Amino acid sequence: MRCLVAVILPATSLSAASLAVGTPAWAAPTSAPAVLTPTAATGTNNWYREPVTLNLSATDAVNGVQRLEYRLGNTAPFQTAASAADPYPASLAGSVQITQQGSTVVGYRAIGGDGSAEAVRTITVRIDTVAPVVSWPGIVDGRVGHTATLIPTRTDPAPASGGVFIHRMWIDGSEVTPLPVATSGLATGGHTISVVASDAAGNAARFDQAFVVTTSYADLDALIAGFVTSGALSADAGDSLRATLAEAASLAEAGNTNGAVRALNQFVAAAQRATAPGSARDTLVGDARYLRQQVTNTLPEEPATGMTVTPAAGPNPIPAATPLAASTNFPGAGYRVLYFSATKGFRHDHIPDTALLVQQLGEQYGFDVDIWDPRLAPMSLPSTPFTSAADLAKYKTIIFSSPVDGTNPNSSPNANALNPSELAALQGYIQAGGGYFGLHGASDAIHSVPWYRDLVGAWFTNHPSGQNGEGTCGSCINVRVNTEDRTNPAVAHLPKTWLTIDELYNFSHNPRAEVHTLLSLDESSYQRSLNSGNAANNPLRLMGGDHPIAWCQEYDGGRAFSLILGHDRAQYQRDPFTRILLEGIHWSAGQTEANCSSFRQTRTLISGERAAGALDEESAAAASALLDDALAAYLAQNYNAATTSLNRIIAIVGKPAAGSEAARAELDRQARQLRDWMLSLKSS
Repeated sequence: MRCLVAVILPATSLSAASLAVGTPAWAAPTSAPAVLTPTAATGTNNWYREPVTLNLSATDAVNGVQRLEYRLGNTAPFQTAASAADPYPASLAGSVQITQQGSTVVGYRAIGGDGSAEAVRTITVRIDTVAPVVSWPGIVDGRVGHTATLIPTRTDPAPASGGVFIHRMWIDGSEVTPLPVATSGLATGGHTISVVASDAAGNAARFDQAFVVTTSYADLDALIAGFVTSGALSADAGDSLRATLAEAASLAEAGNTNGAVRALNQFVAAAQRATAPGSARDTLVGDARYLRQQVTNTLPEEPATGMTVTPAAGPNPIPAATPLAASTNFPGAGYRVLYFSATKGFRHDHIPDTALLVQQLGEQYGFDVDIWDPRLAPMSLPSTPFTSAADLAKYKTIIFSSPVDGTNPNSSPNANALNPSELAALQGYIQAGGGYFGLHGASDAIHSVPWYRDLVGAWFTNHPSGQNGEGTCGSCINVRVNTEDRTNPAVAHLPKTWLTIDELYNFSHNPRAEVHTLLSLDESSYQRSLNSGNAANNPLRLMGGDHPIAWCQEYDGGRAFSLILGHDRAQYQRDPFTRILLEGIHWSAGQTEANCSSFRQTRTLISGERAAGALDEESAAAASALLDDALAAYLAQNYNAATTSLNRIIAIVGKPAAGSEAARAELDRQARQLRDWMLSLKSS
């Protein structure tokens, strides 16, 4: 009826102004977009780990707002969040606490004073306060045999944000990477496996499983077979031990305790003769003594077993990062670097975090930073700085921060991170002595240019998968990293081996023979990772056991430093990692010195000086052959032999007849650096 009356009113009663700005009396109220408190998710992956306040407000200048309503789910009944009495106010606000767990589509609307309702608006609220659950099904009543492989079962109870990740793991108090546990590597008796697990929201708990490893005649027989297969025990010795064990088992079954004890004592003596001191001998002797105690009913009382669960701190969300400026001008800055992260393929979410960190390091340590990445605009230069080698010369080093342009070695030229003219500018810059820092996805760029492959060191091919429950990185897994050359300032602060969580690249080839390796991955620490798909049962295909992951080199006239870790945003909050980044910038920018010698660099020098006539043919040929010998010895980890070959190169170039003074001096310098590197590897 209201609509009908409006239609028959005389036209003269409506002014032009009322037509322009008047609000029809029958219009529904209008809600403002709902706001959550806290505004940012308190958990990871946009999940809240606590109840959330839903804040609503609406206006209706004509009829007023009677009430605000909400519902939990698309089909649930509406509930009142706030209401007002007649006469209804023009604006109404209210809030309600949402405690329903899971991913909930919350609908909301305002009801006008005349009963009219606006269209339902929605907001998604994701709440998970429940930690995951870990159990070890291979452990039954607190006991497990000596040939079992323990793999945990992990579940994320409702509301199930998903992706249970084992952040840390200990066996008897010693931290290890999360792998299946072979009980054959544990002595008989009591043990504890501890893990901290979290889900995608970052809810976490610690699970301490106490258990007892037992053995049997069948277990010990299987262990003997395994030691024969591994070479820890000869086939003849294995056959003899198994025969003695079978005799002991038969006597024990017949109730002949003394005979069984005599046979087990013979087994112990034979095992000690047949094996070298170490784990195989300890296992064989320990199991036989266990069986001897079992047959004589003298086994010690077993310790308490069972699972203890305690709350643990999970990963926290990392706030979004924004670089300080497109180009900084810090007081007292001594040089300038270029941060390049423009992408034409997959884009890593660490890019803004790294840009901000590099600028913060620049402010603290005295260098300015220009950023070139249109997707970071306005915190980016307006156009490419790769215009010419002369223009790039204002930068002491260029940081390639995951400028991914493809995921395979067959990307077409126009998909490369740099077009041909930009690439030519980079080449000229490096050849003039410029610096390069390749970070993580820098190895997944410019796949069609071998020169760039040699600059970065190796091309990315793939990486193992991970679990969303890690919190800040869905493709990261746990790994043990080896620090290979602790004389280098970039890694001198690191222990010989250390644990981290990151995305672990495989490469199109192993760069070890060509670069100066600083860090490498211990592939055995993650090849059967509990956090990578079905790797616990089907081992990952990796790099064959030798896996460099950070290196440096003098290449084509410039300095190149590559750190292929760095996918996880959390790395840029960890001081050990950021120190690698800082020192790599310093060295590649020519601000510090370090031994980054490489066999490829020295081979290139010999070839060039030989072709130019600066080294005589005989000396160059001898030096080249000795360098090949040194490289082969290095790859075989025979550092004494490598050192001997390098000393012979030094002796050759010490003779004036070998060539020009300048050529001999440079080859002497490089050979001595290689020798020093070999000596440092030997000492470590």
